[in-house]
Amino acid sequence: MQKRLNVPHQDSERAKQKRRKFGYFSKKISRRSFLKVSAVTTAMAAMGLPAFAAEDTAEENCFQTLNIPRATGSTVDKSVLLNESRLYLITDFGAVSEGDPLQNTKAINDAIQAASKAGGGTVVVPAGDFKSYTIRLQSGVNLRIDANGIIRAARADLYDWYGNQTMVGEGGNYDEPEVNLYAGLQDHGHTYFANSLFYAADKHDIMIYGEGLIDGSYMDDTGTLINVLSGSDPSNPKNRTDRGYSSTWYGNKAIALVRCENVVLDGIRILNGGHFAIIAEGTRNMTVNDLIVDTNRDAYNIDCSQDVTVSNSHFNSLTDDAIVMKASYGAGVFMPTQNVLIEDCVVSGYDAGSVITGACTTDKIVATDACGPTARVKFGTESTCGYHTVTITRVRFERSRGFCMEAVDGSSLTNIVMTDCTMDTVSSSPIFIRVGDRARYPVTGHTTEQAINAANDVRLDNSGWVLPNRAEYQLYPVARYSPSYNKSKTVSIDGVSSFKVVDPANPTRINNANLAEIDGKLYLYRWDDAQHQYVPDMTREISRKDAVYYANATAAKDLASVSNVEISNIRITNVDPRYPILLEGLVDSKVKNVILRNISVQYRGGLSLQEAVEQRQLGTYWVYSQSGSAPTVQKLPWLVNTFFSKCEGLLPRVAWKNGTWVDDPYNVPEMVAEYPEPSILGILPAYGIYARHVDGLVLQNVALNYVIQDKRPAIVLDDVSNADLRTVAAKTALGVKAVVTVTNHYKRHVGNEYVPDEPYFTTTCENLKLGLLSREQVTVDTPAPGTPADSLYGDIRLPIPENGYQFAIKTQDYPLPLTVHRPYFSYIGDQTLQLGQTLTLTVSGRNPANGVRTTQPQPAAVIEALDGGLTYGTAGLLPLGASFNAGSHTLTFTPKAKGTYKVTFTLDDGVIPVRKTVKITVA
Repeated sequence: MQKRLNVPHQDSERAKQKRRKFGYFSKKISRRSFLKVSAVTTAMAAMGLPAFAAEDTAEENCFQTLNIPRATGSTVDKSVLLNESRLYLITDFGAVSEGDPLQNTKAINDAIQAASKAGGGTVVVPAGDFKSYTIRLQSGVNLRIDANGIIRAARADLYDWYGNQTMVGEGGNYDEPEVNLYAGLQDHGHTYFANSLFYAADKHDIMIYGEGLIDGSYMDDTGTLINVLSGSDPSNPKNRTDRGYSSTWYGNKAIALVRCENVVLDGIRILNGGHFAIIAEGTRNMTVNDLIVDTNRDAYNIDCSQDVTVSNSHFNSLTDDAIVMKASYGAGVFMPTQNVLIEDCVVSGYDAGSVITGACTTDKIVATDACGPTARVKFGTESTCGYHTVTITRVRFERSRGFCMEAVDGSSLTNIVMTDCTMDTVSSSPIFIRVGDRARYPVTGHTTEQAINAANDVRLDNSGWVLPNRAEYQLYPVARYSPSYNKSKTVSIDGVSSFKVVDPANPTRINNANLAEIDGKLYLYRWDDAQHQYVPDMTREISRKDAVYYANATAAKDLASVSNVEISNIRITNVDPRYPILLEGLVDSKVKNVILRNISVQYRGGLSLQEAVEQRQLGTYWVYSQSGSAPTVQKLPWLVNTFFSKCEGLLPRVAWKNGTWVDDPYNVPEMVAEYPEPSILGILPAYGIYARHVDGLVLQNVALNYVIQDKRPAIVLDDVSNADLRTVAAKTALGVKAVVTVTNHYKRHVGNEYVPDEPYFTTTCENLKLGLLSREQVTVDTPAPGTPADSLYGDIRLPIPENGYQFAIKTQDYPLPLTVHRPYFSYIGDQTLQLGQTLTLTVSGRNPANGVRTTQPQPAAVIEALDGGLTYGTAGLLPLGASFNAGSHTLTFTPKAKGTYKVTFTLDDGVIPVRKTVKITVA
């Protein structure tokens, strides 16, 4: 029998029919499902793992299923919008290949207007290279870019923060950014859209299709790649009623669609599309099919949009997300993202521009945020309006961060299905589910002034989320509050790097704008509809001690939540050892009802609980180039990443007990309001799965493994209830338990972690089914590091040298964890030669471990081989007539017959060999 959790939902008859096509998990096990389980079992055997440890009764072998509705996606495609009865060739309107950008911009827009006035049609971009500024799309008008046709972003004048000109324009600029009254509620890039290469707002029935290219970059006279569409945003204006810049603006998006309906993008290629190659904001009924997007930041943003299908496309975006669903307020409406279907796609983090050429190079090692290549399928971080009913199937992740779900802004994330996917070379948590309380949500303030950052109003932190109390703004009265912390104390553990933590002597701040003082007493405010303003609430008196709880107001009545997630049939290999699968709820809003089924995960391993205790900042420099760009220096973090891990998250996880420091790796800080990224929690005490604040977790046929021994437990469960792990197989080091369960006697309610004298309570694990997995119970009996001392726990100290805590090994002497950043081959393309010719092919590699430590001066931006300590070789038999010289790492091949041959080269640093297979065609 099966236990079924019913999820109420409403949807159309078409959705029901499509769900019947996809099917649900039922009592019967289909042949396909059986084969999936068999595949995981086979993978476990190959890893040297034991068979699943399950209990034997029929009743106990049942697993919960979730009756999750599948997304059906859009109802529009190329065939629906195709209209070639009237064609408008841009060259007939004055566009010239390699011609003047201003003339081309006018010609293309004139062609679009002509088609629009005629009742619709298709504007045609023929073969040629046409530079242009903003192209304004119109309802009922399609744009076809033919083979060898290019729409290229024209240059605008650009200046750096110091006023120095960094790009000389070509006589024009992109459209001036519009006014958005809801600026400040989301980043600039999700707020202003008019300064894009292609732009449409409040339009319908639009299609861009063909075999051509949209290119946001160019090669200068020296052969160096220059990005014209910027990955950054113009400066924010001061007031909500101002246009979206403070001094100047420029183009930073390839395609921006705002509140549009019935949109198709089909067949085109996009190269270096700026901050967003494609952003759909508040858009309904959209199809993206057969695209290659190879870009310098986000590839495709689906923001507060509904009824979307993404299929048969490749999105390459090392520096930002590949397919990302957001739910911001950028469209000026409260609109959840829902009914999104993603199928048969590839997301990857190769060097920008290298996928379109077929090279797929890997010279850039980390993104701008210092985590590894991004390029993932993600929900968030903007989650103001929530997400519902998204189905992801048959997606291949290559050199990316994995699957990410974030609900942190007061709304829910529900009914998510991911199935039949693969991930290889994963640079962060393969699966990341995070509930947080950043609370980026509109809230009406006291003020009528229209400055984006309201002063002396209902929020001390993130004041841009406060809306003026004016008729032209939607109304969001205060619903709840959270404290504000004084993160002003600078500390250093190693004398090399420093960071700020909550000041133990003065941890909280008071916001008098939320408190009315009457006759010496403090009262909260309430919203009065009749007066359309806040008035003192004489029924809610607040003590002066409790005033600290009311620093930041939000209109989000509830905490964010995540529920009803099913991830199945996933094979994951070559995972960064720092980041386990991470399921992280809140103590007051647990992640609910998650099933992980038929999943195998292989980590590189090589870490221990020492790294989870110390939280070291360890770095090297690295010089890289992407597809012809100028060499650039970046910093590689080898353990914690301080771009995301902040404040208390950087403190060593130790406790002061009986006059000495004691390791406390399971006392992980909550970090509820920080930017949600797997690296926010630093190095965790589990290598495979870390689950905290979860209610309803099924791990069915899940295999966890590593290549190099990892001395941490495979799984840590902290405040987890109703979990079934009976068919988990997990590799562990000798003497290390597979599962650690945590009981913590020092937890506080969400957001109140550092409020003095806030009562503590206990969390623990309940109703766990662990089968035959070895286990250990640990107890956390001190507050998390960085918690200020108070009357409830008086002897708390910051773990810093001033208080007697020091690392045993100096940072500059600490060995690099070589399983984190791996050697790689420089580009080797497939080879072609004629029978009778001899191929001489020299291969080379680069090793990040040979980079200069960040404790030393930064090197010049010059690319060096840095292949010291690497051994070159080949794997398998070489073709007849081939030989390999390991000293010169050169292959010599005189083929004896026509055909296709494969040679696999190896690169060995003594840790994990790296392989690269090259195809050689002899004609």
